[in-house]
Amino acid sequence: MSEHTLDGLIAKVKSEAIEASEKEAKQIIDDAKQKAQNIVTEAEAQKETLLNDAQTKAEALVDKGKVALNQAARDVEISVKNDIQKLFKLVLEAEVKEAFTPDLYTTVISKIMDSLGSNVAIDLPADTEDQLVKTIQKKVAVSKATPQILKKEQLLSGLSVTKTDEGWSYDITAEEVSELLSQHLSQKWVELLKHK
Repeated sequence: MSEHTLDGLIAKVKSEAIEASEKEAKQIIDDAKQKAQNIVTEAEAQKETLLNDAQTKAEALVDKGKVALNQAARDVEISVKNDIQKLFKLVLEAEVKEAFTPDLYTTVISKIMDSLGSNVAIDLPADTEDQLVKTIQKKVAVSKATPQILKKEQLLSGLSVTKTDEGWSYDITAEEVSELLSQHLSQKWVELLKHK
């Protein structure tokens, strides 16, 4: 073989090897670009999904927070209304207890005697002064029948009226009076509270 032919053959082999290498390198680069593009596309899709999920969860959390806040506000409003009504009832009860004066006792017992006649027993709180009991007995003695007036340990305020021949009794205590008043006035308080 001649030197020319050998050089030509070496050049040809070199040229083909370089061409094949360049072709293979181009294919590797194209594949890498395609893979990179696929990774970017997939990452973009995942990013959108994650953002949408996060947005949905955030909105659900905000909605849940609003519901909890509204419930807490309703609970506080109800609690405040109940506390105000309890306070009002306590104040009313204290005022009614103060209103049970000797004159009021005398007036009430006189009216009871006028209405019920005889066979009536009146119970007063155990801490009622004996002088008050005597005063009441004197003032109601002018009515048709004199009631039996006793002191009762269980009675804390007011008085208890018993119709002994009929077997019924009724308590007229500060608690009873304030309970009756608060039942009738509580709706007005509720209306006032609604209009803040």
